[in-house]
Amino acid sequence: MPIRSSLPGVVAPSTPATTTPVTTPSAPVAPARPAPWSGPAGPSPRDAFNVVANTLRNAGPSNFEMVAGRYPDAVPLTTVLGAIGASPQGQAALGKVLDDLKAKTGVDVPPELRAAVLSNPAALTKAMELTPGQLSNGIVGLNAAHQSGKLKKGEPAPNLLPQQFDLSKIDEVVAERPKLEMKELAPGLFQGDLPSTTSDQQIKRNRVVAEVFGRLSNNASLPEGEKFSVTHNGKKFTGLDEFAKQLQADGYEVNVAFEQRVANFSNLKTVVPGSNPPKFLDVPAPLMIKTGLKDGLGKEAIVPAVHSEMVISIKAGPNARGPKFDADLKFYQGVSGTGFFPCNTTANPAWCGKSQQASLTGAKALEAISVAGAFTDVVNTTAKAKNLYADGYGITGVCNDSVAVVQQAVTGRADAYPLLMKDAVLSEALAERLGDANKADDPAYKAIRKAMRELPSDVRHNESQARRALASLPWAAGKEPFASSEEARRILSQ
Repeated sequence: MPIRSSLPGVVAPSTPATTTPVTTPSAPVAPARPAPWSGPAGPSPRDAFNVVANTLRNAGPSNFEMVAGRYPDAVPLTTVLGAIGASPQGQAALGKVLDDLKAKTGVDVPPELRAAVLSNPAALTKAMELTPGQLSNGIVGLNAAHQSGKLKKGEPAPNLLPQQFDLSKIDEVVAERPKLEMKELAPGLFQGDLPSTTSDQQIKRNRVVAEVFGRLSNNASLPEGEKFSVTHNGKKFTGLDEFAKQLQADGYEVNVAFEQRVANFSNLKTVVPGSNPPKFLDVPAPLMIKTGLKDGLGKEAIVPAVHSEMVISIKAGPNARGPKFDADLKFYQGVSGTGFFPCNTTANPAWCGKSQQASLTGAKALEAISVAGAFTDVVNTTAKAKNLYADGYGITGVCNDSVAVVQQAVTGRADAYPLLMKDAVLSEALAERLGDANKADDPAYKAIRKAMRELPSDVRHNESQARRALASLPWAAGKEPFASSEEARRILSQ
């Protein structure tokens, strides 16, 4: 017999995953930046949203409908919205989701659309469908709001490590596991992350090594007296390339993989009633991307927005020299900055899927790390000089763009979709490095320039669009959670 959720009308499966309630860590924030960016604000998507608002009452089938029985630990968003919409708490929850949409994409939801959604909650799913152009323009709007003083960012999270750090002290670092919190948006509807099964010690090691990689990358634009240094096996390093090469030379296995999963945009959960401790079920609510690619009957391929990352695995082999440690970290550009982040701090829901586009070992893995470090330097320097919102997120690219640049530079191919980078924003910093006598011959900066020239923007139609949109579906055929994703696979495969 199915278990009925405390949400009226929500039917939960009888075999949910069991976990304990937890807390969402606050994301690192970027400091305010001094110099203005003079880029255009871009057209407002308001007119397009007004058209949507006029048709929401007859929205038709939702692209968020799930394939029955395929993911038993998840409840469809449309089911939950239909259950909570009539209550005051439910209306407040819908408003919170709309506010999150604006905060994360810059897409402003006008009053007409809000009113339409609140009168027909299931139609919220239509408001969460955007074209690459709308998404790009919305992010430009975030920068405009930031630079006009309407959007403030707080101070970044403090560093774990001192200015000089010896990796032999890795287990002595004071770094508690990030606290997680499940926030209740409405009775039976929650928002937040669940904990991963990774041990506290391993999460700390992942965090320490990710910070080492990030701070070594940022050294490229710092004067000598301000550079971070790390000591490994008695040798001191201030450059990422040299440090990564030494890890390999000292017997560590350093591998790289380019991976994608659905971006868990709203991070919604519901709970099995009466469960103690609470058993949380996912409520899949990704941002859906309207590709503009259609079949012969005019049916459009709609794909969930994915999160791309370059995963770096460091393993101490049996003959490794120096302090032995394993660490998993990832590179991408996110709202909390561009650079290297620890893996496995929270659990990834099964419905988000996971796909791997390419994997690298040996010298090729080191090349990818070098390009990622150089790209981190270029983006962070540009964001500081031009006073960009969220350290340049969206304007200088999103996670997909940053990972695509590295994959394209090292393998000659990129699979991420959509790509939104505005190349011209980075051109000044890149030209400065290629004109610097000390950096002009650096192959990483040359590779970045070449890759950026080769990669398209999905704001406009391009030859690789269909291939990359298909590659962005992070499930094997027959494992898609949404019927619309099955349809997208069919359309994009033609």
